[in-house]
Amino acid sequence: MYIPLTPEDIRRLEGLKWPAGEGVPTAQAVVSSLGKSRLGHQPDGKCVFLNAAGRCRIHAQFGEAAKPLACRLFPLVIHPAGKQLVLGLRFSCPSAAGNQGAPLAEQAAGVPKLAAQFLPDHSADLPPPPVVQEAGLTWPDFWRFVHQLDATLATPGVSIALKLIRSLYWLGQVEQGKLDRITDDSADEILAALADSAVSKIPVLPPKAEPSSQFGRVFFRLMVLEYAHAPTLADRDLRSGHRWKMLAAAWRVIRASGKLPQVRPELPPVSIAAIESLAGPLPASAEALLTRYFRVKVQGLQFCGTAFFDRPM
Repeated sequence: MYIPLTPEDIRRLEGLKWPAGEGVPTAQAVVSSLGKSRLGHQPDGKCVFLNAAGRCRIHAQFGEAAKPLACRLFPLVIHPAGKQLVLGLRFSCPSAAGNQGAPLAEQAAGVPKLAAQFLPDHSADLPPPPVVQEAGLTWPDFWRFVHQLDATLATPGVSIALKLIRSLYWLGQVEQGKLDRITDDSADEILAALADSAVSKIPVLPPKAEPSSQFGRVFFRLMVLEYAHAPTLADRDLRSGHRWKMLAAAWRVIRASGKLPQVRPELPPVSIAAIESLAGPLPASAEALLTRYFRVKVQGLQFCGTAFFDRPM
């Protein structure tokens, strides 16, 4: 993972008083290129300060305050939303994905201090992102859609696949009817009615999916390959040969020949035909994880706007 360093981070790292034989030389800890600095990595791509147990050596030796700013924030994500800050999570953190650690509500007290270091002075009063402004909405209007979307995803006893399809349905109705321009209290009733109509229109998952096109199957295979591999900074080096390896893997996937290339050692070999076959319902643990993932992304505004490549809702 790319961990950017501020000048203050670098000064703090250089000033750490490690016990004899336990420190990391600055040349290994700080990597600078094109005017930017980041934390160094071990040969396997892990942070240079991680120990064999996967724990931060800086935190263990000097406490949390000694770590770089980005490390202190991780896995939290902070986004300005009008005059307030929105807190989210990065699921690349195993503890966040496993629903472990202190609840977000218990960590909120320390967020303003971190946010003040991350965000410019004026960012707490930014105008709505383009996806809001283009529709002629204000932040309160935008939040109506966010709350209704979260409510759809929170529906108990419904599979995540069905909740996502229903969400797309009523959002599509909003788009077709240009209802995104509703700006008063009646918007809540209209959005709730649209969400209810999605339930009546799509009571259950379609019994049988439409046959995929050849392009659709190729796209699906390439998406599986994309999410299966986890490139390190070393892989991004043009001299590493990683790009050629992935190009060869993509060609095999496009041709659907043999097994899916094993791009990560912990993933078992599987035939390409197997990943295209129906695997049945998701287990309850996966349903819970994916529901929590999508709700966190929606509540933290990580699904559209500035936080997501300025994509529309």
